[in-house]
Amino acid sequence: MKRITLFLLLMVFSLGFSQNPKEKIQQYLNSNKAKFGLTTQDTQEWFIESELSSTSTGINNYFVKQKHQGVEVFNSVSNFWIKNNEVINGGEGLIANIAQKVETTNASLTAIQALNSAVIAMNIKAGGNFEVIETIDSKNFKISNGSLDPITAKLVYQLTTDDKLRLAWDLTIDTQKHAHLWSLRVDAVTGKIIATQDWVISCSFGDKKNHSTHDHSDKKNTFTTDFFKKEASQFANVNGGSYRVIPYNFVSPDHSPFVLITNPENATASPNGWHNVGALGNTSSFFIYQFTRGNNVWAKDDVDANNTGGASPNGGASFNFDFPYLGVYQQPTAYRDASITNLFYMNNVMHDVWYQYGFNEANGNFQQNQLGKAVTGANDPIQADAQDGAEATPQNLNNANFSTPVDGTSGRMQMFLWNISNAVSQPIFINSPSDISGPREARNNAFTNGSVPLPIAPAQIQSNFALYDDGTPDIGQTDGADACSAAVNAATINGKITIVRRSLAEANGGSPCSFTVKVKNAQLAGATAVIVVNNVDGVISMSGDDATITIPAVSVTQSVGEALIARIKTETVNGKIQVSTPPFVNSDGDFDNGIIAHEYGHGISTRLAGGPNNSSCLGNFDAMGEGWSDYFALMMQLKTGDVGTTPQAIGTFAVNQPTTGPGIRDFPYSTDLSINPRLYGATNTTNNADIGYRYIMGEFWTSVLWDLTWAYIQKYGYNNNIYTGTGGNNKVMRLVLDGLKLQPCNPGMVTGRDALFAADQATTGGQDYCMIAEVFRRRGLGLNASQGSSNNSNDQVQDFTAFPAGANCTALATNNFNSEDAFQVYPNPTNGLLNLRIANYSGDLNIQVIDLNGRTIKEVKASDFNSETTLDLNQVQSGIYLIKVKGTNVNFTKKIIKN
Repeated sequence: MKRITLFLLLMVFSLGFSQNPKEKIQQYLNSNKAKFGLTTQDTQEWFIESELSSTSTGINNYFVKQKHQGVEVFNSVSNFWIKNNEVINGGEGLIANIAQKVETTNASLTAIQALNSAVIAMNIKAGGNFEVIETIDSKNFKISNGSLDPITAKLVYQLTTDDKLRLAWDLTIDTQKHAHLWSLRVDAVTGKIIATQDWVISCSFGDKKNHSTHDHSDKKNTFTTDFFKKEASQFANVNGGSYRVIPYNFVSPDHSPFVLITNPENATASPNGWHNVGALGNTSSFFIYQFTRGNNVWAKDDVDANNTGGASPNGGASFNFDFPYLGVYQQPTAYRDASITNLFYMNNVMHDVWYQYGFNEANGNFQQNQLGKAVTGANDPIQADAQDGAEATPQNLNNANFSTPVDGTSGRMQMFLWNISNAVSQPIFINSPSDISGPREARNNAFTNGSVPLPIAPAQIQSNFALYDDGTPDIGQTDGADACSAAVNAATINGKITIVRRSLAEANGGSPCSFTVKVKNAQLAGATAVIVVNNVDGVISMSGDDATITIPAVSVTQSVGEALIARIKTETVNGKIQVSTPPFVNSDGDFDNGIIAHEYGHGISTRLAGGPNNSSCLGNFDAMGEGWSDYFALMMQLKTGDVGTTPQAIGTFAVNQPTTGPGIRDFPYSTDLSINPRLYGATNTTNNADIGYRYIMGEFWTSVLWDLTWAYIQKYGYNNNIYTGTGGNNKVMRLVLDGLKLQPCNPGMVTGRDALFAADQATTGGQDYCMIAEVFRRRGLGLNASQGSSNNSNDQVQDFTAFPAGANCTALATNNFNSEDAFQVYPNPTNGLLNLRIANYSGDLNIQVIDLNGRTIKEVKASDFNSETTLDLNQVQSGIYLIKVKGTNVNFTKKIIKN
């Protein structure tokens, strides 16, 4: 009897490419439709939406979608694997009995009407009036959206939770500040929203608590520019430049000094260099940018958060991008060119590195010009926005995000400033009256120009305090302290620390005058410093721009400020403004290479999962997008001498922690379970994005992939050539990208694990099967683990059972792995009858149907099982169950759905 396995593994063929994939897929569907419970009609109207390929596995992936009467069935995606001109896997994900599930074929609402309904229901802040600007066909339109990206509208069928197919308008809507890129399905009859996904993946890095004290002392490291000299042979010098940056394999300015790196572009991935958008070999200056723009990315500031394109630093004819970084104690305007340069550098490095492992032109990467290597997908370099929203009101803070539209449309990376400071800032000290004597917390301003440093001890500004009066009582007040016009009490203000108010109108979204106007008016009246009192809870971040301001200005809370105002009105208040050390201003995410790599990783995983023409295959509740992104960030940081047990944190620079801090995840990453105890069972949590299920899922997935990396390094060694090395780190990087290509749309962690098994089988014949199996088993993804529904983040079952073969693991690395060895349970979902097939097996079986509470609701003992049997589940209630099968050398569990 052939060995039974849990996985649908590959038949081993030599490398080959399907000459007629459509015919091969149709033949496969015709022969296997019963296995998937499909009707003939279900398998006759379909199209190939995306294609992927891998030189290491020799597999071409074709992502097939169904149609009904010419209308696409949204996300009815099946990943067909073709190798050596044969289909070896596919069919999962296709929808059965389409004709019976369709409720109507006629839309009552136009695309514009559906859009207006959606905007109202979602309170979407779009760009303006809507009108059709392009009719692609009768079911597919582009609609105006003001200065924002056009809205796309396509008629589709959406599968609903009650297993019906509703005719709907599929809308993609960009919003102001690119805060969201909504993918919505709106019922084409009722106008009701029936499905949503946000393609802007906002990573909520800043929601962790208990940030420890930041240490800005000098950090020692062994890095020198010799590292790059040794690697120079792999780089091209076409339009090459010099960039003063944090080297890609260090996280931040806390981990490494800045280095002027020359010609870092990779000859394979960027043969024209980083600044040329012309054809391969082009030397015309017309296609070459001397600023931070090129074929792979356009990096610029977006301080007003309008996404219309800000400034980019210019390197001149020599492409010399050598700009100083002045540290977290300076206003970010002072080092903006350095921020953009590092962002440009790191995006290009990510492009060039992951290109080597299969994220290239043919597989949906981000490039302006495909350089003759692909016929589609051009014109989509990443739009990388540095210091995004730094001068917006309110500021964009403590986060980063990435949006990934379909191939041919640019991804956008938005990097924010971070204001998480663990040191308490108390620049105000009250000298008298004695009963209120003591320090007061305050926040320095964030003016683009005109931000005057606070005096550092022993320097100080000391005087009596004065309340500003412009002669016009403020809203809700009896005095005129909002300083929106010239002072009528300049004689009182002259030589004093002056208090002004933020008016109620400003606090409620109005803008009678800017903060810089207030400060400038006080300065003109002779004030030596300004304290702005907020009119709502909290401390306001004051933005603005006025280079003529020459006095310091800070803001305080409403309670602190109003208490001082009350005393000033009745007696003399004396105090000083002074800090003992330079005050923390901001950390800039543009210098956290880990966060940049994480965000870029969302582009990789979204383009590869489900294919580059589908951005909706990682929107399920079990999705591992955050996990792949953390993993990509960690892989960029590997260096000679590293060990797997050493804690590796994410985001320490951004959140003002020392390099040894815990970072922004619940646990730092480590192969040591006492440091990172994440197990599969911990991923069970409520299906609610607001409580962070994505991050718990992601932390587990990164943890197990990080374990896998160190298993590969232990077996094959480490190679510090991240581009073309052959070490264990290089092998696992390719394995992970190949697994992304092989998995289904909307995967869970069991299917993600099995895709890695399949990638290893296709690449090596399964020689690393046992190692992969043990790594996953150790954290609870063992033989009998179940992901339940991949769209339910609270039904995972962890298991530590070892995989078959035991000590005889080498026997698994044979051609015995083929599709005939895999068990089959079909149709799944089922309406009543469920077929169980185990090829080449006969003998005793015990079959259990178990609900998600662990109760056995049906049990069958099949003493005469021979290859196949049928279970009658007509009396079983609709829901999700596990079918557990045990026999001689057989032990497997699979999720089933009863409709």
